[in-house]
Amino acid sequence: MTQHQIVLFVVLPMAGGIATMFLHRFHMAQRWVGAGFLLLNIYFACMALATVVPTGSILVSQMGNWPAPFGITIAVDTLSALMLTVGSIVCFCVFLYCVCQFDRDQQGGFFHPMFHMLMLGVQWSFITGDFFNLFVAFEIMLMASYAIFCIGTSKAQMKQAYKYVLLNLLGSTMFVTCLGLIYGQLGTLNMADITRIAMADQLPKTSIPILVMMVLVFGGKTAIFPLWYWLPDTYHTLPSAIGGLFAGLLTKVGAYVMIRVFVMMLGTSQAITEIVAPFLLVTAGITMFLGVLGAVSMHTVRRILSIHIISQVGYMLMGMGLAITIGVKPEIKELAVAGAIFFILHNMVVKCCLFLCSGLMIEHAGDDDLGKIGGLLKRAPWLATLFMIAALSLAGLPPLSGFFGKWVLLSAGFRSEHYIVVSIAVLTSLFTLLSMLKIWSYGFWSPAQGKHVDKPQILPRTVGGTWAIALLVLMSLSMGFGAQKYYSMCATAAKSLIDPSAYVRAVLGERNTPKRVLNNPVSHKTHVQSAPEKISH
Repeated sequence: MTQHQIVLFVVLPMAGGIATMFLHRFHMAQRWVGAGFLLLNIYFACMALATVVPTGSILVSQMGNWPAPFGITIAVDTLSALMLTVGSIVCFCVFLYCVCQFDRDQQGGFFHPMFHMLMLGVQWSFITGDFFNLFVAFEIMLMASYAIFCIGTSKAQMKQAYKYVLLNLLGSTMFVTCLGLIYGQLGTLNMADITRIAMADQLPKTSIPILVMMVLVFGGKTAIFPLWYWLPDTYHTLPSAIGGLFAGLLTKVGAYVMIRVFVMMLGTSQAITEIVAPFLLVTAGITMFLGVLGAVSMHTVRRILSIHIISQVGYMLMGMGLAITIGVKPEIKELAVAGAIFFILHNMVVKCCLFLCSGLMIEHAGDDDLGKIGGLLKRAPWLATLFMIAALSLAGLPPLSGFFGKWVLLSAGFRSEHYIVVSIAVLTSLFTLLSMLKIWSYGFWSPAQGKHVDKPQILPRTVGGTWAIALLVLMSLSMGFGAQKYYSMCATAAKSLIDPSAYVRAVLGERNTPKRVLNNPVSHKTHVQSAPEKISH
């Protein structure tokens, strides 16, 4: 894949949205055209991954041939390519599920265009090279999510939609305000340029509070403690397919941006990391533990899965916090970042898969209240098998994908002597297993009951949905049994984030890269202190 072809990750979903909008009266054509664009997107994402991983290269394109930091930069490195590939596969599986499960009214109108517009915002967030276009990508993603949120239009769903829109509007207002202040302080919003300034220890002291405030902006979108309160009451009201799409992508976009900003861009600034790192580690522990306690106390499948989104975010925060903690060895930082990336990829697949499973549970039993359903092991053995694999992976049992992500994070935490957060992570994993067994015992193992005990199965709906879930389970199994290959890619991405000199060179060129970055990116303080001596000579 060439550097200028990466613009296809914006063009393809945009074209898919426009094409399906004009076909809104032709439902079958909408489905086939939409599926074609999604498969094409998967193909180019795999091409990008195959291009950047073997060589560790970075594909950079400057829009209109305006050089950075003055123009619009888009870039695909190993981290971006991994997120694009897994995200595009998740989108296709959710699309397949929606086509089979949604009725004509739910798929009619402009669901398909909004689906592609949501994907446009997500992929643009993964490849953008400056903060302002990240804000634009976020807004496209959120506006599409507002429209998709209203599919089904139940009373509970619409009630939560107002909260969802209001809180995201407040977050967007804070984001754009911070961008204005950052531009006023630094004179740039280009990510590579801000990274260069941070690596050269030239961040003005007045910009530090503004940059630290970005934790709140992205933390609200990621649902970290104490900004998580909106998510548990929101996602469980959505149709299961939409809940799976949001759980698999939207919160993970926030986690991706936090890694990009606080590990790559600002991870070399001691003034910022000494504030952010302790906050992230404390927040990680609280997010994990309180989130999983809330999940164990719930008694409906979608509520349990919704609150588990929060507890799983804690593991991602743990990796970020360890990666920027002062005094931690570089190899441990790389281990922590690689574990966080691996865990994000695993969670995108497994969390979406479990939400789709909850939809088929409702299809078979008529409800997702664990006190009103049961006997699904005999009535839907394939669903029971797929759910069990995904559930055990979420809990972190070997040799499934969740085990390897948690193992790497726990190893990094143990080697850096952060025993408290490691203990909380282990305890959270045990409670996660307990909550998954709770769903299994009540929903699948207990005697049959509920509204649909005697209702015949609707094969086109259940079979199509089962295929979508099976694809995600196969993806999860490949991450477990092929963990070494996936981890090597995550480790490559982690190295480029801990030492972002290659990213700075690729975007800004050799001239604009600080000399110390090219020669010795680790010993920052020595170079800063020796600079005045050179001048005096």
